[in-house]
Amino acid sequence: MSKVLSLLFGMKEVRFRCDDDFVDRMSRRYSATIFLLFSIVVTSKQYVGDPIFCWCPAQFTDSHKHYTNMICWVSNTYYVPLEETLPDTGQPKAMISYYQWVPIILLCQAMLCYVPSLIWRFSSKRSGFNVAACMEAAIAGQRTNYADIREKTVRYVVHQIDRYLVLRTNRGKGVVARLKYSFARYCCWFYGNFYGNFLMVCYMITKLLYLVNSIVQLYVLDYFLGTDFHMYGIEVLRKLYQGEDWSISSRFPRVTMCDFRIRHMNQLHRYVVQCVLPINLFNEKIFIFVWFWLCFLAMCTIISFLKWSWKSFYWPGQVNWVKRQLRPMENVKLQRSTLRHFTENYLKRDGMFLLRLIGANLGNVAAGEVICGLWNNHSTEMRYDRAPTAPPPPPTDSQANNRPRVKEAAQKLMRRIRTDSV
Repeated sequence: MSKVLSLLFGMKEVRFRCDDDFVDRMSRRYSATIFLLFSIVVTSKQYVGDPIFCWCPAQFTDSHKHYTNMICWVSNTYYVPLEETLPDTGQPKAMISYYQWVPIILLCQAMLCYVPSLIWRFSSKRSGFNVAACMEAAIAGQRTNYADIREKTVRYVVHQIDRYLVLRTNRGKGVVARLKYSFARYCCWFYGNFYGNFLMVCYMITKLLYLVNSIVQLYVLDYFLGTDFHMYGIEVLRKLYQGEDWSISSRFPRVTMCDFRIRHMNQLHRYVVQCVLPINLFNEKIFIFVWFWLCFLAMCTIISFLKWSWKSFYWPGQVNWVKRQLRPMENVKLQRSTLRHFTENYLKRDGMFLLRLIGANLGNVAAGEVICGLWNNHSTEMRYDRAPTAPPPPPTDSQANNRPRVKEAAQKLMRRIRTDSV
């Protein structure tokens, strides 16, 4: 899509972000690209070719025929099966008024597919942690062939996540704050940076927005197309199963009727002509694909939402996952209580979400490297917390006598560095 945008609007190539999973990218990237391409195809067909042809009376001149095509295109047509009689002037008619707006409808669908992603980026920035930058660094580290650069990248990612987790440990004092924190550990009624679940809750809300977007678009198309579009795919499958021609449908008719009047010599002359809509050949195929694509997106989003819910709320599963990632570390005693403290009190839900996101985009090997770095930081901090508070013992006589020598050697080293630099 970045190349399409650069060609159409002269924009620089857009860097795709990886601060979500593949199912989200199906909605915000692939869906938006598909709808945009469909909009371009339909627009070119409307303005490059002839979108409508009407069968005019024999007395019509070329200018009359051109006017008839234009007036029937802009004033809508209605569908009447060939085996039925035409309705009278005052009778209701099934007007078809969507075909002029199909490019705009598809363009709006492309924009709607991108809205949840914008909400996720805005909400993630409020947490104070740049999820996209962290993921880009992790991806760059995995793609490099140099071990030192990869090690520095892993240390950078570990440092950023550790800094975010440590700065969010202050959850307030008092009974109310403790109750809120206890509820936040097991549910999402209280969420925020200090509860350690802000990013996770925002991401789950974004998942729901993707799901709502897919379902709502099916019913919104009912309004624009004027048909039961949410049942369109089921009707096509039923006709295919019964061996009928699924392309013959009143939703996208190819032959329609058009009524218009012409004022001639202060008199109104009413004409009824039969028109062909070649554009509906494209619209029919496009919207049947849109129906199946939106249903597929909705099912994938539901499955992804349930998977992320299980990963985010089931603490024993998270502890077991962390344990599996820490098994390659040597000389580490993985006690259940220590792992639980590391997962629930240090990583919390946001830390687990970031690690799961790294695993979803780069695999469990990359996530395991980050977990090992966080484990080392956490172990060091725990040893500092448990260190004795007594003052250190005084230096011995030999240490006191060596202090001037050490100071003199350091001064000589500094002078040599200055001389070499000059």
